[in-house]
Amino acid sequence: MKGQIVGIYVDANSHGFLYSGGVYTTLDDPLAVGTTEAYGINDSGEIVGFYIDGKDIAHGFLYSGGTYTTVEVLAATAPYVALAQGINNAGQIVGYYSDYLGEHGFVLTATAVTPNPPPPASTTADMILYDGTNSQSEIYDIGANTVLAAYALGQIEQGWQVVGLGGFNDSDTSDMMVRNSSTGTFAVYAVSNNNSTSGAALFSAGLNWQVAGFGNFSSLGETDMMLRNTNNGSFQIYDIKDNQVTNSFSVGRVGLEWQVAGFNNHGTETDMVLRNGGTGALELYDINNNSLTAAFSLGAVGLDWQVVGFGNFSSVPGEGDMMMRNTGTGAFLIYDISNNQITSTFPMGAAGLNWQVAGFGPMNGAGTSDMALRDGNTGAFEAYDIANNQLTATASLGQVGLDWTVAGFAPFSSTGSTNVAPDSTSQLVQAMAGFGGGGGAGESLNTAPLGADTSQPSLLTTPQHA
Repeated sequence: MKGQIVGIYVDANSHGFLYSGGVYTTLDDPLAVGTTEAYGINDSGEIVGFYIDGKDIAHGFLYSGGTYTTVEVLAATAPYVALAQGINNAGQIVGYYSDYLGEHGFVLTATAVTPNPPPPASTTADMILYDGTNSQSEIYDIGANTVLAAYALGQIEQGWQVVGLGGFNDSDTSDMMVRNSSTGTFAVYAVSNNNSTSGAALFSAGLNWQVAGFGNFSSLGETDMMLRNTNNGSFQIYDIKDNQVTNSFSVGRVGLEWQVAGFNNHGTETDMVLRNGGTGALELYDINNNSLTAAFSLGAVGLDWQVVGFGNFSSVPGEGDMMMRNTGTGAFLIYDISNNQITSTFPMGAAGLNWQVAGFGPMNGAGTSDMALRDGNTGAFEAYDIANNQLTATASLGQVGLDWTVAGFAPFSSTGSTNVAPDSTSQLVQAMAGFGGGGGAGESLNTAPLGADTSQPSLLTTPQHA
């Protein structure tokens, strides 16, 4: 704006300032720890610069209308996630960021972002979908087998694919881990209270290292990541906290005839189940403090039965049970696992093979391990409540076009997010842009059919915005 000046002054810390009409106004980003510097202003009075956080990492900021918005670049790494240097009258921000190859310039168009409302109080699970054709993503709040709300999360930068969900930034477990399909770089889109709050690059790994899964491998209550080398069968754990890799551990090598069937979460541990692709044998590996501590045979099952997931289907506290499905008949079978052995099995009925397992989560209520199926012909979703090793109810969750892929399900707790930024520090991530965006019922899984509940509202085909 004409007659206005921005700059920096220093006392015990560094501060940005705005000089206008003979008055100095201090500019301190609320996320800063000691340093905020202002570098550019346009005719609309929008100001850009950078701040340094408590980890000595620099982030760009946009100050407009009394609100600070963080400016970041997904591919960036510490120490310069983004330094905004100037802004023109069209709202285009220029600056630079660092990655493993050095420093690079960027241009980002600032757009007004209205934060999504937080999940309704009765939300117990989140489902995230993304559209591979245009890289858009959405979050769906689910509770009592009902889609309560749906919102846009933004655009995932082209060339990046979602590889899993977890609590990588704080105790909210809906953060998205993404990977660049060309470079092998991993990054996190932190998601909190229905909003994408930041983006942070983690590290790069050769594409021969593929994601095996996620779990509490460190025994610290985190969501850690395990990779496997497709050439030699080696496993590597990466501890992740606050959007950073804090440690890495090799956990040995297993022949490639043994494939990862999944991860068994029980109590405070996450163990790994492998399956022999030739014999159908199952092996459970205890993991504690980032080490393989023991291995146990779970027996063998015919290869026409495939592992589709793990959860506490028995409702016995601390158990992590296994769900298998027959690839010919569509029948489901629960295997209770306790003390590293299969203790019992329970048939769950069958569903048509057009209904594929979309995931597991507390869709009915907190602490449950319910199953979601999706019709591969129509895109319809169906929730199946499971308790005491039985199917207790079914409910339609509506329908979404098949161009939308399930990124994952995550439990949600209204008290779970410990690092939620206030409204005045909403985030603007270069790779996350604005976004715009049904009911059906599957066959009953019960051998004595319950009948599908079609009274539930459909998934919202157009995300709601405040």
